[in-house]
Amino acid sequence: MPLWAFLLCFFVAALWAISPIMTARGRANASCTVNEINPVRSLSFFISSLAIALIANSGDLNFVTSLRALGALFATVTISYIIGDILCFSAIKEIGVSLAIPISNTYPVMTPFFALLLLGEDITFRIMFGISFVVAGIALLNFGGKNKLSFDFKNTSSLPMLKGVSLALGASLAWAFSAPFMKMAITYSEMGPIDIAFNKSLVFFIVAWAYRFYKVKFSPLKTQPIMSLPLKTLGYFSGAAFIGLCLGSIFQALCLKTISVNIVTAITATSPFIAALFGHFVLKDLLTKFQWVGVALIIGGSIFVAL
Repeated sequence: MPLWAFLLCFFVAALWAISPIMTARGRANASCTVNEINPVRSLSFFISSLAIALIANSGDLNFVTSLRALGALFATVTISYIIGDILCFSAIKEIGVSLAIPISNTYPVMTPFFALLLLGEDITFRIMFGISFVVAGIALLNFGGKNKLSFDFKNTSSLPMLKGVSLALGASLAWAFSAPFMKMAITYSEMGPIDIAFNKSLVFFIVAWAYRFYKVKFSPLKTQPIMSLPLKTLGYFSGAAFIGLCLGSIFQALCLKTISVNIVTAITATSPFIAALFGHFVLKDLLTKFQWVGVALIIGGSIFVAL
């Protein structure tokens, strides 16, 4: 595997570590629901990827013409951004970023089975062994710190925790299922990373706003006017979309064109490790000994997968 692709996967993980933190901070500045996040993100994703595509193609735009590629794009957008991300945002509201993100990032352990089912990719012992290290490291980053998961079914105060964990696991399942569809979209369309990211943004824009109009019409009490959101919140949501969706999609597509879904997923799922390092060195949120062991396991597992 090319070294540049291996390192690029870590860069994607860094982008995906920053994006949910920005989204959570934006939501903290306003009492908005999850139904306001995706419309704003989809608009930012579409505008930024459109600009990049126009610059890269000297003013021309390339659209997906293959029905199979278009179907795969709709599948990956709907499953990942609409279902998976909404579940993750809801989990963050219930149990916070420090618990929701590590739990939802356990999706690498499920991705190989979906890749086998949809793409026929082999599940090797090396891949599963490396992924198990990554997942174990994510768990230690989560449970080795001050925050603990506890369930007392006789105490109703523990129900939000159970709900939050369930939502995070649902997001993990959705992201695992969507990854092979992204690989299929790239393969069937035969497009480059920038063009596939632009088409992905267009599909996301259509799906997100269609879902928005549906919620406004049939569940108006669960929505609020987007224009009522503070500019700071809109800025956080838009910035998170540019970093995590636009740049993340372009570089993820480049990785997927070069290496398998299983390897890309295992490495890019190290975003909690990058977020933890950022918190330690920048925010001075010191890690415990168990969390440092988790960091080592994530690094070792990622290298083992890539060998």
